[in-house]
Amino acid sequence: MLYRLPETLKDHPDVMLHMGDTPVAKIKLMHSTSKKNGFMTDHTFVFVLKGEKMMYFGNNTVKATEGQLLILKRGIYVTSEVVLADQPFEALVLFLTDDFVKRFLLAHQLHVTEPPASKELMVVPTNELLDDFKIQFTGFFHQPIQRLDAILQLKQQELLLLLLAGECKEQILAFLQNIAFGKPDIEFIVRTHLLQPVTLEELAKLSHRSLASFKRDFQQHFQCAPKKWINDQRLEHARTLLLHSGMQVTEIAMECGFENTSHFIRIFKEKYGATPQLSRVGIAVN
Repeated sequence: MLYRLPETLKDHPDVMLHMGDTPVAKIKLMHSTSKKNGFMTDHTFVFVLKGEKMMYFGNNTVKATEGQLLILKRGIYVTSEVVLADQPFEALVLFLTDDFVKRFLLAHQLHVTEPPASKELMVVPTNELLDDFKIQFTGFFHQPIQRLDAILQLKQQELLLLLLAGECKEQILAFLQNIAFGKPDIEFIVRTHLLQPVTLEELAKLSHRSLASFKRDFQQHFQCAPKKWINDQRLEHARTLLLHSGMQVTEIAMECGFENTSHFIRIFKEKYGATPQLSRVGIAVN
């Protein structure tokens, strides 16, 4: 099905729709290829309309193209929007919160005691019904409408129902159950502040726990001591930046929450067997 972005949106990238203060959806429009890293605060559904959306994980790359839907759990990602054949990258992006997904699954009696494991992201093909959904949804960006909040809530439910009726329904259900019931709040707090130079004491306060309770709950959830897990996640993100960005080592250290560059270089070498700079120029990293 042919898709055309409404003319009123072509000169207004990242037009947003909100329910109150909560972002619900946006039109993403990029005229040049870009790469960036950042934290996605909500679970994100990206309909690629034109161009390509790339996700980078160390040496691995996941690509979503026109006619595909990219579904991402909340988290930190390195991404790029790729412009093809001199046409801008275009995408319809929708955001869903933990609470919305949980209420949806409970309302449809899809709750499970032990949610199945699922990947951090999925790429699924769209179909005629999903194509109709995204075309209709873009109309809300450029036409005034009464009771928009109520309509947007219904459209979010419609999206999930359409996905659960499609060919990837089992993977979609596992994905939704995992994000709704599989993670305690402590993970959201830690991932939100993962690349910031915060202390364990500060993370404990943010999660409304004592330091001892935070360490105990963290160990139980991640099966790892908090300091080691946090450093491992930061180092993996730093390695991704080394491979996929032109940032200097000092910049990467700061970007990943390491205020001391010498400390960053030392523990990077301990983990991967080579310094960050040698890793960048092609020496094998274990």
